[in-house]
Amino acid sequence: MNLVGHVAVALPGREPAPSTEFLVGCMLPDLAAIARVRLSRPTGPLGDGVAFHHACDAAFHESEWFRSRNVELRDALLASGVDHGPARACAHAGVEMVLDGALMADPEVDTHARATLVAVDTGADALEPLAAPEARAVWTERLHLIGSSLDPGRYADPQFVAERLQRMTSGRRRIELRIEQVDAVADTLARFQPGIDADADAVVASVAQAARLGT
Repeated sequence: MNLVGHVAVALPGREPAPSTEFLVGCMLPDLAAIARVRLSRPTGPLGDGVAFHHACDAAFHESEWFRSRNVELRDALLASGVDHGPARACAHAGVEMVLDGALMADPEVDTHARATLVAVDTGADALEPLAAPEARAVWTERLHLIGSSLDPGRYADPQFVAERLQRMTSGRRRIELRIEQVDAVADTLARFQPGIDADADAVVASVAQAARLGT
């Protein structure tokens, strides 16, 4: 799952409602991956959110829904001329990002996802010690950038997702999406988007149930 997905799964049926710190923890491993920074394991509500993130990822990635969509999208990308490594990477992350876009149509998810990103920006300095000393400047800089500039509603736009995938894979030789293949990725994601949108609520409910059994 991606940033919004983790927030969405944390919301239904939780009493009391999850704290902002917990929701930041739910996003934290993905934020570290985007920033390309290794983190130590936090404690308290932040650490609980990280643990829930990993439980959600395990449930989601083992689900038949994700496995089938991942393979179908990868094969469609290959058929459209995308190179093998980027096709695998874009299928995996592309399903997650398009799912995020679908989930942002829920006003509660939209509100919490945006508020959590604001908390990432304003709380970046408090999160600094989670990174190794030599990485802390980069870590906080990227947290401020992500928290202040990422509009999660744009995950509903396949072109935005494809361009983000190109930036995310840039410099990673085996999976780097070439700029000239971005439009092919966007067109392919657009074909898959209606099916992902239709399944979004059921996917969240299934992952939420499995993750809570596992934590």
